[in-house]
Amino acid sequence: RPPPLSPPLTLATPVNELEEKLAKLQEENSSLSQHLESVSCREETIRNYKREMKLKMGKLLCNSESPETEIAAVLTQFKQLYEHYGEQRQQEVHFHLAQLERLMLPTKNTKMVLWTIAQDEMYSATPDPVAGPSLLSILTDEVGFTDSQIAKLSEHRDKMNRLTDDLHRSLALLRKLKKSVDENQRVFASKMQTVQSALTPKQIARLILFVEANRAKIEPALKTARQIRQGSADV
Repeated sequence: RPPPLSPPLTLATPVNELEEKLAKLQEENSSLSQHLESVSCREETIRNYKREMKLKMGKLLCNSESPETEIAAVLTQFKQLYEHYGEQRQQEVHFHLAQLERLMLPTKNTKMVLWTIAQDEMYSATPDPVAGPSLLSILTDEVGFTDSQIAKLSEHRDKMNRLTDDLHRSLALLRKLKKSVDENQRVFASKMQTVQSALTPKQIARLILFVEANRAKIEPALKTARQIRQGSADV
């Protein structure tokens, strides 16, 4: 089974540890605020930039002498910003998965409770001449635990250990999801590159503009195709 979550080393929380925690929370709050502001501003900026790039692609296509390399450069920018496998989307996915992992991890207080209940010495007052006072004697002195309270904690020990195991499994699943998302993005980018390599930059640009101009007609057809595919898979 996975090892129990490590606890703080002492019961008393030093001032410098609190200051460290406060600084970390302030930094995290600043990061989230900047991300939110960045997302709000970026969405508007990206919409405008996308409009400009489509206009630029349209002008390049109207000019029969437009070099393929110039069109290809515009397509590269478009891909990084808007495509499913583009850099912009990858950054957003990584950010939100990291936030999800942070929210799944227990706080220091919860870690301390889980760790304390899991310890054998919590239920034994036998002193260790090398390690010093037992955990039980420390908590009895510091917190004032009574024998009846220790007995109640003991009743929940197995259940809390199972919760810790569940948490480890959940975190392992999340990390597996991260790897799966990265692999999906990598495969998707590779497949799209293979498909696009069969076309010229001008053809790809024409296809993008066609899809953008006919999105209202194309999206219902794609939805129907997905439903048919899912229905076939269920049979």
